[in-house]
Amino acid sequence: MPDEVSNKMEYIQKVFLEVQDHIRDETELEELIAFLDAEPYEFRSVAYESASMMLGLRDLSKGTELNEWTKFYLRAGKEHSFHMDIGLGWAYAKCAITPDPNLNSLHPMMRWMIFDGMGYYNALFRGRRTIKNQTVPEGIDGEDKKGYDQGLGRRLWYMASGDVSKVMAFIQSFPSSRHPDLWRGVGIACGYVGGNAREDLEMLILSSGEYKPQLCAGIALAAISRSASNSSTDDIETASLMLCRMPLKEIETLKTKLEAKPDPEAGSSLGHWITQLDSLFA
Repeated sequence: MPDEVSNKMEYIQKVFLEVQDHIRDETELEELIAFLDAEPYEFRSVAYESASMMLGLRDLSKGTELNEWTKFYLRAGKEHSFHMDIGLGWAYAKCAITPDPNLNSLHPMMRWMIFDGMGYYNALFRGRRTIKNQTVPEGIDGEDKKGYDQGLGRRLWYMASGDVSKVMAFIQSFPSSRHPDLWRGVGIACGYVGGNAREDLEMLILSSGEYKPQLCAGIALAAISRSASNSSTDDIETASLMLCRMPLKEIETLKTKLEAKPDPEAGSSLGHWITQLDSLFA
């Protein structure tokens, strides 16, 4: 078990729980932002993810309007959008509510990442149904399922504590149709958490086989997230060079380029640039 990876994962869990404890009572937005920003840069976005879940739960407990959460998102979403989207996915999953399609207007990738959060949440708290029985909640299909499986893949990396052979065995237990998105999720988790030695990354590349493009796209997504929150690390720099064969600065530009590039086949598809990102590493 890679001890450094496990230590980072334990710290991430600690940050997540500490934010939950802090925000259980009513909290003024500026006070909350100051509390979250006290977290060091490396895992500050995790603090925002946890806060996003808690504010989402608070709003959803009152109805379907996300008034408090939206104010929070508009205040900090530019730097922490992926994590805040994922945190809202945790809230929807906990409440077993289908995400509001109107949220798509806030960020082009929001719905995809919300379902990522739902996949992670269900794998964590409903593991028998989600992992052992491999059941997908009713109504989650198409691109929503791709996002859902991406989050499930992230959870598998945590379950394996960064052990490549273990995560490969987890993925192999699922139907091959789900492997691409599971591998992308593994890439996101590996890239974001960090801590793996170079030999682990080399083994991960070999293990991904035909799904290497999705694995690399996941690494790229982690790099894009870290760039937005000004929290890049030596680990993500190394992973970007080893797996994606791109320096971090080049990966940081991909999201903007792909969002600006129309895809006539995808039409208005919110996830089309993620599938384009996959194709860049084929």
